[in-house]
Formats: sequence, structure tokens, C-alpha cells
Amino acid sequence: MPGFSKSLLHLEFLYRHDWVVSEVISELQDCLQKLGADPTQLNAVLSLSRILKEESDPAVCDHVFDLIAQTYPGDSEYPADLWLADSGTPVLLELLDVVVPFKRMDDIPRLIGMLMWDLFQIPSHILMLVRKHDWDEFWNTANARFDIRGEYDPMIRAQWAMCSEAFGGVRAESPLPTEVRKELRALRDSQNANAQPVLYVEGKTDRMILEVAYEKLYGGQPRPFHIRECDVVGDDQGGAGGAHVLGLLISGIRPDSPHAALALFDNDKEGIDVYNKLPAYFVDRHEPKYHPGKVSRGGRAAALLLPVPAGREAYAKLLNLPIEFMFSDEDLAKRTHDERGLDLKFPDLEIRVRRHGNPIIETRKSDLVETREVIGGKLVFATEIVPLLPSESFKAFEKLFWIVQDILLTELRPRRTRAIAA
Repeated sequence: MPGFSKSLLHLEFLYRHDWVVSEVISELQDCLQKLGADPTQLNAVLSLSRILKEESDPAVCDHVFDLIAQTYPGDSEYPADLWLADSGTPVLLELLDVVVPFKRMDDIPRLIGMLMWDLFQIPSHILMLVRKHDWDEFWNTANARFDIRGEYDPMIRAQWAMCSEAFGGVRAESPLPTEVRKELRALRDSQNANAQPVLYVEGKTDRMILEVAYEKLYGGQPRPFHIRECDVVGDDQGGAGGAHVLGLLISGIRPDSPHAALALFDNDKEGIDVYNKLPAYFVDRHEPKYHPGKVSRGGRAAALLLPVPAGREAYAKLLNLPIEFMFSDEDLAKRTHDERGLDLKFPDLEIRVRRHGNPIIETRKSDLVETREVIGGKLVFATEIVPLLPSESFKAFEKLFWIVQDILLTELRPRRTRAIAA
């Protein structure tokens, strides 16, 4: 069409609802590459972004994130100077406004990662769009992952405050009929439940303890991940979980799994053995000293040993740190009104000495508290004692939940969806 600028042509396509998404993506990529040196490309970029906002295929989100990723320098964790320029700031806002309305659980880790960019306008943009599109799940996840009031500058804290007011107040009534709203909400809840990350543990009492611990530490704050035991039987006869089953489960998570998964192993002999023998495609995270755990090369699975709380270092050295020993000795000794509770036993120690050149082998009961073993009462402890403990008793779990969320919400890659149709 002679005489029309590219921007006008894009608007014409938009009004006629006549475009090929793959061509729009390709042209947008070309314009973005030129934008840093040629600010006159801004109108074309914004026009193309407006077209993508009308696209109903959720696969467009993957392509938008690819476009953003291509602006990174080769080895940097942060974007190029494009997003610092006056022309780049509105572009990023428009591109993210393509993504956020879909409210895909797969996109939450990507956006959480962008909240960590050291560019104040980007977290501000994200919070603004989350508020605009009323995305509860992202808001709950961000609050579980970050202390925005303590970690960010005043501008971002102001956005956080506005989000808090918006999500905590009375919502505007939707123009959709009540029946349609209910159906859409049920569909979203079902999809989100299937896509929400999962923390797998060895047994059901582990799950019960962690569920109570999260509630005690974070009150009514929604938990941004499921907690499930690896028990493949699921009956009341003791089940069929344990470290071995957990290792098999996490090793079989595919790159296209609908949910990211993290296996939490007890820091005891059985758990450590399985953790150390995970398949070779599980590799240590970057700087393991500060970022414990292993991540599958497929990007959707990870494994973690129970972190060692202060005061329990000797238990870990003796390969004897199940989840129950995250509690203090005082809490471990608590009993129900009928004197039921956790059963602990000191093991027999084999002592070998030589006397006059002859070997002497003796067996004695250990008197080291770090060698105690849990031999019974796990269910009573998890169901009748742990729920009655004060929140202070769960202090050791704070570090665990921080690492779990760091892995599930920022380390594991989003599931790759199908390519967008041409």
C-alpha cells in the first residue's frame, strides 16, 4: 500500500483483524534490534505490540519472552541498555502487557526472575500490570518469594502498596454473567492446580509437618506450591514411600511436565545415598555453597537435602537428620494427654579394641543424643503434637522454605508450549 508508513499498515491490519502472528513476531524482532540505535522504530514496535495484544493463542507469550531474552548481552543475567533508554521503557511495558492477561502459571517464574533485575522500572511495570489484570496467583507467589517492602526502592514499594490495597479490597464487579464467571474461575483454578509447582517428600508425616510449618510461619498467606508425598500406595498401612521411591519419581519428571517438581530428601544415610546417586543429568546449582540442591538438565525437576538448622550440625555429620530433628529437643519430648508421642531409641554401638594383641569387640548403648533414632510415633507427633506447637518452634523451617521457593519459583524453567501457528 504505497504512501502508508509501517505503523499505519500495522494499524490497518489490527483494525481488519488480518495478520499472521509469525510475521508480526519476526518484524517486531527486527525493529527491536534497531531500536537502540534508531528511536524512530518506536512507533512500529508499539504498533506491532498492539497487534499481539489482540492475539488469543497463549503460545504468543513464549515468543514475547524470547524477544526479551534476545536483548540480553551474551553472558549477562540482566538485559541490555535498551530497557534503560527512554524508548525502551514503554516498549517493555507493552510487551509484558501481551503476556500478563493470559495469567499462565508457566510465566510466573519468568516474571519472578524479572523482578530480580536491578532496574527499578521493570518490577514497577510488572506490579502495575498484575494489578491491572487482577492476577491473584502471581501476587501471592511474589509475596511468598520476596520481602518487597524491605528489598526494593520507594517507587516499587509504592506499587506494592497499591497492589496490596487492590488485592485486599473490594473488587469491581465483572460485567460477565455470574454463571460464566463461576465457570471461568473453576477452569482457571483447575489449570493452576495442575500447573502449580510441587514439593515432593518421602512420606505423609513429612508432608503433614511441612504443611503445618508453612501455616505457622506465614499465617493465611497462600502457599505457591503443593506439598505431596511420593507414596505410590496411599493407604493407611504405612504406604510405600521413602527415599528410594522419591528418587525414582523425581528422576522421571519430563521437560514438558505441566508442573515443576522438587524432591526433598531427609538428611540421613538413606536420603543422602539416593541424592548422591541421582542420574547424571542432575547437576549442582550455581555456587552450591550458597545455592544448595541439584537441577535436572531438562529444567523441570530438582532435588534438595534437608538443610541443617543451627544446633543440628552433629546430627548431619552422623547422617542422622530426618525432618523430625528440625524441632528442638524440648518439642521432641512433648507427649499427648495419654502419654503418646515420638519414640526415640539410642542405638547399640560396636566398640573394637585390642588387648595384648587380641581383638575385643563389645556392644554398648550409645549415650550421644545425636545418634538417637526415630523408631515410632511419627503419625502421633505429626497429627497431634506438631499442630499445637507455637510458631517459634518452626523457626528452623524458614531457611528450608526460602530455598524451596528459590528453586521452584526462580531456578526451574517454564514448560515450553507448542510453537505458534503461522
